Amino acid sequence: MGSVKDLTITTEPTEAYFGEGIFEFSDRFSVFDWGAMPDEIPHKGAALCMMAAWNFEELEKRGIPTHYFGVESGWQGAITTEDLDKPSDAMVVMIANVYRPEFIDGKWNYDRFGGIKGRSGNFVVPLEVIYRNGAPKGSSLFRKIDKFRDKGDEEGLEKLLTSLGLSDVPEPGDMFPERVYDFTTKFEKIDRPVSDKEAFYMSGLTEDQFERLIGMRRSVADFIGSRAGEVGLVDYDGKFEFIIDDGEIRLADVAGTPDENRFMLNGRQVSKEFLRQVYKSTQPAWYVAVERAKEEAESRGIKNWKSLVSSQPAHLDPRLVELVGEMYASVSDRYTGLNLFDVRPLEEVMDDLEPFRAVA
Repeated sequence: MGSVKDLTITTEPTEAYFGEGIFEFSDRFSVFDWGAMPDEIPHKGAALCMMAAWNFEELEKRGIPTHYFGVESGWQGAITTEDLDKPSDAMVVMIANVYRPEFIDGKWNYDRFGGIKGRSGNFVVPLEVIYRNGAPKGSSLFRKIDKFRDKGDEEGLEKLLTSLGLSDVPEPGDMFPERVYDFTTKFEKIDRPVSDKEAFYMSGLTEDQFERLIGMRRSVADFIGSRAGEVGLVDYDGKFEFIIDDGEIRLADVAGTPDENRFMLNGRQVSKEFLRQVYKSTQPAWYVAVERAKEEAESRGIKNWKSLVSSQPAHLDPRLVELVGEMYASVSDRYTGLNLFDVRPLEEVMDDLEPFRAVA
């Protein structure tokens, strides 16, 4: 299915009815849209599965429809996280049809989605929802600010800051006065930001359905932020996706995990962002090559930007990989309260990661 999750379809979806499948969460990881990196992170797949499953169950209790049926348990079928006595790395989910935009003359074309607005049936909404409560280190906001400054575009910079409710350029770690939302594309090679107007056009949704999606994104972000705060974490930003099933908007894929969100504990990254910063610091030439390739591909209308990168990412320090795996398992137990992993408290793990963090 993707670089970090595998999908086994047990019932194919049709135009009229959803299908069913099993998400298997691997220990692979991806940064900078590269795909699977050379190392695998122990416990990562099960930790993400447990957090995502727990979030789905809690959101369903609060009236948020999701595509989740339960944790996969073999002969027992789909069960709840409360029924587990050990971590699981698989869940049973609703499968919707995937309709992809066409790549025509160097651009992505979404005209086909206009033809399915208002139709019953099921499909993956071709958008990702991004929300931001603040600007942690590594946020794309700082790259945008640097671009405006490099161009001397003070008007553009002021407009950007105003959209975030800010009067001055923020420092890494600052929180915004209010949460802000964005949309990006889902099926393109690079997650491209789009306006709300573009998002509606591309979505394949009616006005009423799109408005329901807007309301749901707020409710989901509220819940994740609240739960993070209850266990001593700060939720800086996150992302999630949706499907539509016979007119019903449902939260899909996964939400509220260290891969989808940037959580912080006492000012320290408890998320995949830590790995991004390690690569930026220890393998800067590869990172720069990746970013330049993305820019070149966009300017030249090239579909596959990776073809422009001649180098490959290298393996990480084995001790770092081990500790990051423990971080994933420990934050999963802390966030869910399930205590399924035999790992140390999160604070101890983060202390041991500090020498690597100093490099990053």
